[in-house]
Amino acid sequence: MNPTAKAKLSRLLVRCPRFRMPRLWTLLFFSLVVPPPDARTQFPSPPALTGSTLGTNLRNAAAATHTQATVLRTALDNWSRRANSGTYTGDDFQRDFVNVQSQFQALRNQFDWLGQLALQLGRPRADNAVAELDAGLNIIAELFIFLDQQFAAGTLDRATILRTARVFQKAVQEWERELRKNTSRLGLAG
Repeated sequence: MNPTAKAKLSRLLVRCPRFRMPRLWTLLFFSLVVPPPDARTQFPSPPALTGSTLGTNLRNAAAATHTQATVLRTALDNWSRRANSGTYTGDDFQRDFVNVQSQFQALRNQFDWLGQLALQLGRPRADNAVAELDAGLNIIAELFIFLDQQFAAGTLDRATILRTARVFQKAVQEWERELRKNTSRLGLAG
């Protein structure tokens, strides 16, 4: 296409509302639908499970859940150790709080996937185990609400942070113990 024809075409596209609308709709569509590069999606995709049977998928999901619980416990141990320091600041708290919260959310997502698989077994014992473990995670999540409210009210001090971090540690340890105890109920053993 020669340069004068290109110039005429570009003037037509700019002047003609019929050609501008698709560009406008495309721009609007991508600005509303495509998240920014640093944004998280609302629903995380389930982890890749490569098993050929439901039992294999359950074992893989359980192993991934145990691994994520260990990651969370390590983050909580680090948080508790840092909070025990005399130089622990509000910025340190916010960084630790966000880290632990994201690790907990990853555990929640991983367990939800394990729970969905276990519920496919159609066994009342598995259903009960999923419900009990889910309730345990809900109780742990209440600690985030407590800390968030204390921080928002300006009444959060280092002693409260330290005590709550230790409660988090104990609660996650207990939850992990219950997960190990419930492996047979979830259909992972015998």
